Amino acid sequence: MILKTWRLRRAALAGAAGCLVLTCARPAAADPWVPAAGDGVTKPQIRLFRGDRAYPSGGFTTKTVPASTESYTQFRVDGVQGIGRDLSIEYDLRVGHVDRSATHHGVTTDSISTGFQDQEIGLNYGLVQTPRFADSVELNVVFPTGTTKPSPSLGTGRWALEPDFQAGIARGWGSVSVIVGPRIFLDGNATQIRTTLDVEFRATHRLSLTGEMFFVRTIKQTSTLPPGAAGEIYNLLRLGAGAEYRLTERFRPFFLDEVTIAGSGVHAGNRFEFGLAIHY
Repeated sequence: MILKTWRLRRAALAGAAGCLVLTCARPAAADPWVPAAGDGVTKPQIRLFRGDRAYPSGGFTTKTVPASTESYTQFRVDGVQGIGRDLSIEYDLRVGHVDRSATHHGVTTDSISTGFQDQEIGLNYGLVQTPRFADSVELNVVFPTGTTKPSPSLGTGRWALEPDFQAGIARGWGSVSVIVGPRIFLDGNATQIRTTLDVEFRATHRLSLTGEMFFVRTIKQTSTLPPGAAGEIYNLLRLGAGAEYRLTERFRPFFLDEVTIAGSGVHAGNRFEFGLAIHY
């Protein structure tokens, strides 16, 4: 009887430890752990970017050249909603204000666009779901709600699909997760490979330090893209570092400072984002 009681207690402690790892050491972005039905996370946030140099088109490089000054403010809401049966709905909704200015022969011209950008909604299915390891497959649909003209564009003007694979490990110190997959434009004019790597380290019970790597490479692109859309189809390597603070079990403010390392056909610069993760 004593041995049986001890085994039950040990199993309970192991389950509690697993739950602690799963709930306290979850990745900040790419997340293969599917929440239970009714549970989820939503993250309203603001992104700020400014750059006056760009990576030239024609080759993936770390070198930049002088370019028009581009700044944007983006309001973004992304998150996940568990719906049961190892399924969740994931979403990435964006509204942006883009300001691009260029000076030629002493004359400065400004181009401004404000409105909805392309939106993304997907369905995620959990394969292996344990406290220490999880993986999942996801299918996202990119809705071309962002305009391509007048310049600067707010979207690609094309529907796209993103079939992704996600995987992650979680331990007491934190977690590592990755998401990889193509973005396939349905008109056949472009295909990209996109990868996001997220790392989270628990510095204290409340404070987590985060890191992110984002890589996108266009492996197919035709010359028949509509004007403005080409600016949204690019090659990029970006690194970021930030933190998340567990204010309460439900509310967790966060920030992330990102810098572009290499690219092609896109502006270079720093992007700063801050927001609030709301767990429910």
